Amino acid sequence: MTKLLPVSLAGKLSPVPLAGKLLPVSLAGKLNVLKPLQADPALERKLDEIAIELTVYCNLKCKMCSVWELKEHGVPYDLARKLLKQARELGATTFTPCGAESFMRKDFVELVEYAHELGYRTQDIVTNGTMITDANLDRLAKCPSVYLHVSIDGPKEVHDDLRGEGNYDKSVECVQKCVERGIRVGLSGVLMRETLQHSFHLLDLAKSLGVKEVSFQPFQEEISGGDKDIPRFTLLRTPKARIAQKLEELKVHARELGVTIFTESMFGVVPDYLATGKRPIPPGGCYLPSKFLLVDFRGHIYPCFFMRTDNDRMGSVYEDEITDIWHSVHHKQLQILALTERCPGCLAACSDVDSFHGKEGNDVVYAEPIGHWLEASLEQTGFPSGKEVAGFTSGKEVAGFPSGKEVAGFPSGKEVTTGTSAE
Repeated sequence: MTKLLPVSLAGKLSPVPLAGKLLPVSLAGKLNVLKPLQADPALERKLDEIAIELTVYCNLKCKMCSVWELKEHGVPYDLARKLLKQARELGATTFTPCGAESFMRKDFVELVEYAHELGYRTQDIVTNGTMITDANLDRLAKCPSVYLHVSIDGPKEVHDDLRGEGNYDKSVECVQKCVERGIRVGLSGVLMRETLQHSFHLLDLAKSLGVKEVSFQPFQEEISGGDKDIPRFTLLRTPKARIAQKLEELKVHARELGVTIFTESMFGVVPDYLATGKRPIPPGGCYLPSKFLLVDFRGHIYPCFFMRTDNDRMGSVYEDEITDIWHSVHHKQLQILALTERCPGCLAACSDVDSFHGKEGNDVVYAEPIGHWLEASLEQTGFPSGKEVAGFTSGKEVAGFPSGKEVAGFPSGKEVTTGTSAE
């Protein structure tokens, strides 16, 4: 068998192409007469967005969420400013403060104002909208980059049962005040067993409040946590046709009202995700790790919200500079995993939403199911005992990369696996 040498190591050519093509060693000495292979633009693009988990404190104790139980603030103020400045220098134009309820931090609005001064064009802030003071709203109104996304789970009785008595009115009042001040604001809802039948309410409420955009995100078992009443919220084993019909009705109703659904492009793969737990990967791979960085509340740096294992952790902001991380070999490896359809798969408002446009179940690759979804998937889809999934055959090469060996020319000190469960 002809021995293969990674292109990136054969004569130290230009960065490795996306496909990670390999050349026979016998050609290595003749590369000076060949044209260098160009790097895929996705591996060379600038940072577009930084997300920082500023806090995992929350003033609410929502029944379907466990994040509020962590009760810890993220990086300190001065370090957060440093990260925002470095990310901006790398090209970032979007800042996403995240974690739990950002307004639990007393210095949060100051950080928002600083990000706006730096030139961030969008600051996507998810909030329950129950504790933003009028004074804070007045300050936010002076930062046109701010885009608040207020969580509403359904009609008042449904919302308050999940999030606490009286919180629906507080959230709606917050939205009204944002509209009055000209602050960009949208509504965000979670599609789960208790809310799916009430999902029209979010559209109707948006129309009545003068809000132009809503977002529907599928229920996330990871966020809920294993100690929660998962069967109460999950739509596992619900007929896919029933979910698909409801989503189609949502699209029609939204058009009738003139309200945009931000996550509509994902609706084609939502039924599989909710009913069987199949985790989709955008066709042609996910671009998010090629334009995004996440700093979690511990200061750990990851390529996205769902690639968060120890192997995905690229460093710590207490020890490393995000500029170095962005240009690191480890980051390139994780980019390639995502771009070659070998990431964990996800479906959320923070996903590579646009890449799912016009796609349905058979148009995408699926990652391996996990947790409660694994059991349901084995029952309903016939996956053979968690091994061969979505065409990833255990123990064999995937996308031309030798199993468990060097990937796209990266030395084995930073090995990237094939995405199979055999290793």
